[in-house]
Amino acid sequence: MADQTFSSSHNGSDWSFTFDQLSEAASAALAADIAPLLAAGDVLALEGDLGMGKSFFARALLRARADDPLMEVPSPTFTLVQGYDIASGDETLELFHFDLYRISDSEELYEIGFEEAWETGAALVEWPDRADYLMPTSTLWLSFVPSQSDEARRLTLSGNTSWGERLARLCAKRQLLIEAGWGDAQRKPMASDLSPRSYDRVQHVADMKAESNETALANSDAQEDLNGPHTAILMDMPEREPGPQLADGRLYDQVAHRVTKLAPMLSISEGLESLGLRIPERYGVALDKGLMLWEDFGAMTLAEGPETPVEARYMATVTALAALHQQPLPDAFDGSGGHHALSRYDKAAFEVELDVFLDHYWPHIHGKPCPQGKRADFKALWSPLLDRLVEAELALVLRDVQNPNCFWLEAEKDGGRIGFIDFQDCLIGPSAYDLAALCMDARVTIPGSFAHAMLEHYKAIRALDKAQRTAFDEAYHLAAAQRISKNLGAFARAANQAGRTSYLSHIPRSLAYLARSMDHPLLKTLHDWYQAEQLIPLSSV
Repeated sequence: MADQTFSSSHNGSDWSFTFDQLSEAASAALAADIAPLLAAGDVLALEGDLGMGKSFFARALLRARADDPLMEVPSPTFTLVQGYDIASGDETLELFHFDLYRISDSEELYEIGFEEAWETGAALVEWPDRADYLMPTSTLWLSFVPSQSDEARRLTLSGNTSWGERLARLCAKRQLLIEAGWGDAQRKPMASDLSPRSYDRVQHVADMKAESNETALANSDAQEDLNGPHTAILMDMPEREPGPQLADGRLYDQVAHRVTKLAPMLSISEGLESLGLRIPERYGVALDKGLMLWEDFGAMTLAEGPETPVEARYMATVTALAALHQQPLPDAFDGSGGHHALSRYDKAAFEVELDVFLDHYWPHIHGKPCPQGKRADFKALWSPLLDRLVEAELALVLRDVQNPNCFWLEAEKDGGRIGFIDFQDCLIGPSAYDLAALCMDARVTIPGSFAHAMLEHYKAIRALDKAQRTAFDEAYHLAAAQRISKNLGAFARAANQAGRTSYLSHIPRSLAYLARSMDHPLLKTLHDWYQAEQLIPLSSV
């Protein structure tokens, strides 16, 4: 159980966080969490009686900062201070480790350059009470005291508001890991996408040491059933206000039906799982913090590279979608996150997503905003097509079924070999939508012949008759054209506003898909307009 406050706690501190049961392994992991955040001017005061784990924490932090678990960290008990120049990326931080146990008069500290330490570097100070008034007011205090267990300590961190802003979420993550039985696990940030969520891959220390042919930690919460999971994913999804605000005052998230907090996603996870979809197992959740620890599906997705889709994996994903679409269609999910009514993928949602295309892809191509007249033409062409799309057969829509959101699992379990993530915005919409996203994967080049094979495989599983096939084909082309247009706008926005220029590499593939999606009689007029406005190559058909 953790306790966090933003009121006076230690010497007038504004923020504090308490770990009631912190094992030695979890203490080392917490030190590793804090280590990369340290900067020049930071002072950490480690207080507590002998044997409370102060020196252990300091050594763990120094080794983590140096990324060297075997680094020699001698005790400064007799030398009073040990200095380290630790490189991290392009920067080097000078870290000073003080042990003031043998100091009898604070005046002695001037002789060892105590105050100068944090003028150019950062400092770890054991027995800070010996420093008296020399400790800066911006100090982060770490107070170690006995806990209910002899194998753990009670640790309270306290500091000013700045420390709270830097450490509050970090501490909440570590507390969730402790409560879920992963207290020793080290966190490694994962590459981010265009979503507001962030992810860490966590791994038990014992497993990390075993990989290095070292002896695993003994007698700690790192010891786990060898048949249990070795890694997990920690998702950070803090609740946010819906936005951004559109020109007419509406909020994009609300119009596009995007969830902005964790609770609905948790209920959606459980609901999809009950329908037979393979969803990551949840190991721990902190709903009020927007944190969830769940199963790591690994690194084997649907493709071996952007030009090498693995057909068996894509076909298995088609099979999973077809099975889901044959289940009774719910209108809501009730689960651990509460009641979540499923939104409809309505015309307004499709239209606001298409606005992303005009707002960002048009100026990316033409170097200036889309004229109002052209915008009106665009909306007039799309309006009757979207009317048809929202009347298509309905199913659960996961919204982002593509590589790398689908995983090829080592062993088949309930739900098959394909694991799904990134389903938090699930709603009710055209049954063809997710298949279109898969067959025209934004990140992987899918040949037209293989896309056709996937489409036919889906229809065969569902035993669609001739009329149903015709209707499904229509919805498939409409959904694909709408989604790819939206994606083109998102890729241009990522490159031009966020500096994520790597997303531009997806544009040539998406343009080829766009032409393919518009190869349908219903879309010919729209295709001709896109081509006339130089939004797709003239050679497309």
